[in-house]
Amino acid sequence: MASIDAKNVAKEVLETMGKGKKVVLGKIIRKNGYSKRTSEVPTTVTNTKSYQEEINPVLLRYQKELTAILDAMELKNKSSEQYRVLVEAADKVQKQIQLLSGGSTERVENLLSPEQIDALFARRAKKVIPSR
Repeated sequence: MASIDAKNVAKEVLETMGKGKKVVLGKIIRKNGYSKRTSEVPTTVTNTKSYQEEINPVLLRYQKELTAILDAMELKNKSSEQYRVLVEAADKVQKQIQLLSGGSTERVENLLSPEQIDALFARRAKKVIPSR
């Protein structure tokens, strides 16, 4: 049986993207009736068949659009301004594809966790700085 909540999450994700706003999956998931715990692991919802049924048609359109943009970038007779516009469009469409397909839209692997930040500040606070 299709999950109405998962379909509603997908619809709200698409609507939010259409408005050009930042998509906060956890917030959208909570708003649509899921628990806090489920909202902390969005893939619990985004990997469902119901969610994918709503997202996949849009994802396919974005993928076709990206292909068309990349094809246009290969054309010989274009100005540097036209090329810049195509590069910007490709970047935006690629980010939408990553978001809809569950990929990362930003590099977060090198960010420190709150615990690591606390430990860093604790170490710095223990250092004695000699006076001059």
